[in-house]
Amino acid sequence: MHKEEMVLLHLALFNVKRFFENAGVANGHFKLYDELGVHPVHIHKSKADHKRAILLLCKGIYEIFKDKHASELLNNPKIRELLESIESDLKP
Repeated sequence: MHKEEMVLLHLALFNVKRFFENAGVANGHFKLYDELGVHPVHIHKSKADHKRAILLLCKGIYEIFKDKHASELLNNPKIRELLESIESDLKP
């Protein structure tokens, strides 16, 4: 994967992180990522730095799904709103 692709993936996962934080679901799940201090806008950072950031974001997302029951996530109003929006976009 090229560095530019890594940065784009980093940005996508960063947006997922922000979504979970704004929904009030993330509770310290992204601490290691935050401590790393590498963000998608840091394009001067190395490919390896962005790869590490991506892995830490994936770990945080995984931890959320591991710690939260599916019904708890689905009952969250912000998550439900997003899912309903996606569902309506998929309808013909």
